[in-house]
Amino acid sequence: MIKGGINKSILASLFFCAFPVVALYIQAEGVEGGQDSWNHYLISRYSLKYPELLLDQWNKPVFTWCTAFICQMGIQALILFNIFCVLLSALLLAIGMQKQGFKHVWVLIPFVVFTPVLFHNMISGLTEPLNVLFLSLVLYTWCIGKRNLSVAVASFLPFVRTEGFVICGAIFIMILVRKEYKLLFWLFLGSVVMNLAGFAITGKPLWIITENPYWKHEMEGTFEAGSGSFLHYMRIARNLFGLPMLLLFAAGNLLWVYLRIKKEKVNEIFTMSLLIFHFYFFAHTLIYYFGIFGSHGLPRVMAVVAPVLAIVSYYTLDYFIATLHHRYRIAIHVLVAGLVIWVAYHETKYPKPHKFREISVKPDKAHTNFIKAGEWLAEHKLMDRTIVHQYPYFNVRFNKDPYDVKSSYMVWSIDQKNDWATVGTIVIWDGFSAVREGNMKLEWLQKNPHYQEVHYIEGFEKPADNPQMYDIHIFEKVN
Repeated sequence: MIKGGINKSILASLFFCAFPVVALYIQAEGVEGGQDSWNHYLISRYSLKYPELLLDQWNKPVFTWCTAFICQMGIQALILFNIFCVLLSALLLAIGMQKQGFKHVWVLIPFVVFTPVLFHNMISGLTEPLNVLFLSLVLYTWCIGKRNLSVAVASFLPFVRTEGFVICGAIFIMILVRKEYKLLFWLFLGSVVMNLAGFAITGKPLWIITENPYWKHEMEGTFEAGSGSFLHYMRIARNLFGLPMLLLFAAGNLLWVYLRIKKEKVNEIFTMSLLIFHFYFFAHTLIYYFGIFGSHGLPRVMAVVAPVLAIVSYYTLDYFIATLHHRYRIAIHVLVAGLVIWVAYHETKYPKPHKFREISVKPDKAHTNFIKAGEWLAEHKLMDRTIVHQYPYFNVRFNKDPYDVKSSYMVWSIDQKNDWATVGTIVIWDGFSAVREGNMKLEWLQKNPHYQEVHYIEGFEKPADNPQMYDIHIFEKVN
């Protein structure tokens, strides 16, 4: 043990796991999460200039507050922040379980960090890593007996990611089962505080509902994200969680049933972790199946449950090898941790640490033509015009302010029935984002007498399902 009561093996495990993550960061030339990463970065970056963004419910207020100053230093600072969130999350879980009396908790570090779906989304500007940290903080404070604080932290999860409401639902069940009804006050704290803040600033009494973009789109029917199979997440579970932890998690469910039947004591954190995982997993399963609340069946949303998956996997493994000699227990933990790490690289297709010259995260393919578009605009002295597009990276690359309509705004803001764009406005139409999210057909611009096409950049690839995906057409509003 070292000062503060943390086992040396925990810190050794943390540093060991940090090295390959740092290697991935150095090897990266792009970010995971597509344009969402760049959009999260832009909102946080400009939230100090436009304070109303501090309550933006797509970016999530707590995420914005935590990253606003960090994003002033650039996208790389946000990526490093997300890496820090994941590593700290793993450390908190290990310390929390150690304080519960468990041994060999160092294995929780690789279990968290190398959960494939989380490992695959660390090099990003996404909200998932911060949500992982908040969930780990909830579990840690519960482990050390600070239930009020644990539930209070959980109450703010919906303002890190909307699915936090689902996690709060699982904790609500835990509170009812334990008959600790006083904890319900703390569970609603976050929603009450945030709604009061939203009401004070916007004047909307039900801000928490009416300003939620997913709820608004659902009620107004303005965005159709599509639906999919009920078995979607089950079919890709191996890719999301890796086979070793998936098998341990399955065994953990059977173990919980067995312990309940035998009327043996079941660890609360083990039960809580199972409950949160199932609530979250099946909530996303149903949301995607019914095609509601803007679900796309995205794999990355499952990164949020990495902490509870790690705890269930660890608890199950520890239970089944508890009677073995100490040296064999260590050997098995090392073997399983090694398998988890290997599987993470296998599932993500990231280059292993010894292949240091390979690129871990490649830039989005669409970057190429958007960079060409920006360079063409700069060459022809058009970059100081209002530039309308649907590609957040463009704003970062060419320092355009997406919240100043004199600088830049989104294609989806063009009123196709009563176009208010000023003469001289430049519109960059691309075959993916402008169509899918901007709801803008190329024909509307080409047949509109108020717009003139001034440049065309042909896509370097012609995907069979969307040959125009990488094409770019640049228009100028002439009258």
